[in-house]
Amino acid sequence: MLTRQEFFRFVVVLAMPVFVWGCAGAPSTGPSAEQVEPLLVAAGFKTVVASSDKQLQHLPTLPAGQVTVITDTGKDWFVYPDHAKNRVYVGTEAEYRAYLKLRAQNNLPDKDPQASYYKQDTAMTATSKRYAGIPFDGWPEFAVLTWP
Repeated sequence: MLTRQEFFRFVVVLAMPVFVWGCAGAPSTGPSAEQVEPLLVAAGFKTVVASSDKQLQHLPTLPAGQVTVITDTGKDWFVYPDHAKNRVYVGTEAEYRAYLKLRAQNNLPDKDPQASYYKQDTAMTATSKRYAGIPFDGWPEFAVLTWP
């Protein structure tokens, strides 16, 4: 029969590896698509399904798990790819701001969106001047998605 002190030591010896193993997990890489996509829809982003070959080829070039700013026809579009379902979520700056607000309300980490926005905006402005709309060539005109 174990004494109370021996039992306590036995529990501590068994619990310690579990505790250490639990704390040693990999750091989180950010919210999952299952967390982000409902927020995008709630913020007013529209869903555009990639249906043509050109769209399906362009979709993998968009960085997974982040909103990318695309400048097309002089307007900024905020695009979030869903690679698994071959679609993108598209919004304007108003929807993007609403999305950031929802992220904050749901305690999701913020990845410094302004730095990403300005970096991408600068690159896309230069590209647009050279190629005038080529980045989303083959996609439907986003402006016809009836924005409020």
